[in-house]
Amino acid sequence: MQWQAVIDVVGPVFIIAAVGYVLGAFRSIDIAQLTDFVVYLVAPCLIFSSLTADDLDLETMGLMAVGATWIVISVGLLMRAVGALTGKQFGSMYLPAMFLNAGNMLLPLSLFAFGEIGLRYAISVFVTVTILQGSLGVTIASGKPSLGEALRFPHIYATVLALFTNSSGVHVPAMLDRAIGMLGDTAVPLMLVALGLRLRTVRISSWRMPIVATIARIGGGYGMGLLFVLLVDLPTEARGSLLLASAMPAAVVTFVFAEKYGRGSDDVAAAVALSTLLSVVTTPLLLAYGL
Repeated sequence: MQWQAVIDVVGPVFIIAAVGYVLGAFRSIDIAQLTDFVVYLVAPCLIFSSLTADDLDLETMGLMAVGATWIVISVGLLMRAVGALTGKQFGSMYLPAMFLNAGNMLLPLSLFAFGEIGLRYAISVFVTVTILQGSLGVTIASGKPSLGEALRFPHIYATVLALFTNSSGVHVPAMLDRAIGMLGDTAVPLMLVALGLRLRTVRISSWRMPIVATIARIGGGYGMGLLFVLLVDLPTEARGSLLLASAMPAAVVTFVFAEKYGRGSDDVAAAVALSTLLSVVTTPLLLAYGL
């Protein structure tokens, strides 16, 4: 990808996130309410409207879900191997290392880089990572097996309903389809604004562990993603979206989980901030040379 095209892709993403960051300095905005609005309304609408498209490639969508699962699990195993070799206990650092920002960052980047088809493939990653965060992520954060958190997110239900609608030939009435589409169109910019607002609340107390988690998230994730696309034949847009996903920064929700369960939230927040800042450099380089 040419550098001007790269700038055209990443520029809007970081500009909108920066707008959210600056807005937080002048207005007191309830991030929790904004996040709930995105998670429980507009994001499911985006998923439904994207997955009810006539030309949906279900086989490739399934492979994207497998690839996303592979990236998350393999980075966790990589961290565990490094810990065994060095004698380090990474604890809560598994969260930002394993779980990529598949919402705020991946969806707009895939949309701008690969168009609507790229967005659909990224949504498959988004739904998969959300389910893993709500199950495996909560298990890591709480120290107890958990699936209940994943069932609270409406993404999985929007996905099932969309796939049923698509495969059964049911036609959504035009009026309802347009309303869902209009709500879904607001998801990407609101996700970016929420990211900027959330980053404003991060306070960093140390760097050592967050640096390790950041290297594992972006470097290790990209390595595992590259291995997957070398072994599995994917369409060009799907390959690009999965590689892009593999090198995304840590998901903001990992900080929320760590804070909720009292598992080193300061270090997790630092890893989220550090990996997001580093992605300002690594994402353009990946788009230019790594896909």
